[in-house]
Amino acid sequence: MSNKSINFPIDFVVTWVDDTDLEWKKQRQAFSQEEQDDKSETRFRDTGLFKYWFRAVEKYTPWVNHIYLVTNGQIPKFLNLSNKKITLINHKDIMPATALPTFNSNAIEFSLNNIQGLNEHFVVFNDDMFINRNLQPIDFFSSDGLPKDTAGLNQIMPVENFDHISANNITIINQQFNKAEVMKKHWPLFFNIKNGPLNIYTALLCFFPRFSRIYDLHIAYSFNKSLFNSFTENNEVAVKKTIHTKFRAITDISLWGARYYQIVTGNISPRKYNFGKFYTFENEEKIIYDLKTEKHGIIDINDTVVEDYERIIDHINIAFQDKLTQKSSYEL
Repeated sequence: MSNKSINFPIDFVVTWVDDTDLEWKKQRQAFSQEEQDDKSETRFRDTGLFKYWFRAVEKYTPWVNHIYLVTNGQIPKFLNLSNKKITLINHKDIMPATALPTFNSNAIEFSLNNIQGLNEHFVVFNDDMFINRNLQPIDFFSSDGLPKDTAGLNQIMPVENFDHISANNITIINQQFNKAEVMKKHWPLFFNIKNGPLNIYTALLCFFPRFSRIYDLHIAYSFNKSLFNSFTENNEVAVKKTIHTKFRAITDISLWGARYYQIVTGNISPRKYNFGKFYTFENEEKIIYDLKTEKHGIIDINDTVVEDYERIIDHINIAFQDKLTQKSSYEL
């Protein structure tokens, strides 16, 4: 489909935190008794790769309408705020004072729809999700404005606290939607050639009476603000509880729940299952290979506890520098 068929603006929203900021550390310590996150060591760590996020956006998606960078007031040292295509959003601009300060990404992400000026069509990134090659608006939204996504069924196989959040998300979907009716009405989304091997998972799980999980790709997600708003309004109690929880908790719901809502209401356009790829630092060689070959459109380089962290970061940084040597207009 021609790129000219997209005639609406698309915004990017990205969240970031500087874990070395002394004031932020003091605030976190003041509420440390509330922290029960089982991945807190790596949850907030700034890898130093964020400048490459902006370089990739400028090089591979120069058509983006606007970038909203969401922080607690911190500003990356490299950032050129005089660039008119970027707006710095403070948590206090979009969240109630009673919820601040917050250290909960779920709370922050459920407040993104409150960004003043945010367009109907927007894409949410974490700071570890990098555009990896030339992409077009049609990679994120269909010509009629539907978010591009991949619908497939999956199971929850819990091993960490985060899996409670996945269960909370799918519980909401099961309470509000009849699985059989959804599958019957929107079967072309769940059984689609673009879903690849996910079709097998879906076939195996489709006969169970309720959803056990929807396949999570862990990459940047496209949203319609109107659908996002509908989800938050329909689940006001759960959203409010999450927003007022200072650290990730097993009672949270996440952005993935809003994504599930778009899928089960049929408001997505199918996209290939391997459009993006999730990596951890343990996949160092694969990350560097993907950066060189540009196999995937978006790659997520997720922080994990590794013994040789400094060496791995150094190697990945070199790979990014080789790929994105030119400073972007978003940098000083």
